[in-house]
Amino acid sequence: MKYVPSLVFAAFLLASAPAALASPCEQAVKDTQEALDRLLADLAATGPSATESDDALLSHEPTPGGIADVEAEIGDGVAPEKAQKALDSARAAVAAGDEEKCQKDVAAARDAIGLQ
Repeated sequence: MKYVPSLVFAAFLLASAPAALASPCEQAVKDTQEALDRLLADLAATGPSATESDDALLSHEPTPGGIADVEAEIGDGVAPEKAQKALDSARAAVAAGDEEKCQKDVAAARDAIGLQ
């Protein structure tokens, strides 16, 4: 029983290691995604509505990209869709270890939704 706290502590350290290794661009992607999600929520709350799709009836949570696509289709512009595509590309760049491409993609996403 005296080993249980040590094992729990070791598991905690291992679980927190990926967060400690996150790149600065990875945090920028996260922050920009949060800003885009807020923008999409505002657009959805104040903009025009659309009829419920068959996909909406499948009990699946909508993805940010899917929401951006629908917002573009119903007249809220293509900025959210462009931003989401740039963020998806930035995530791929992070996975590939390409920090420079990630930074460019994050800048494009932020520009698309009017962030500095």
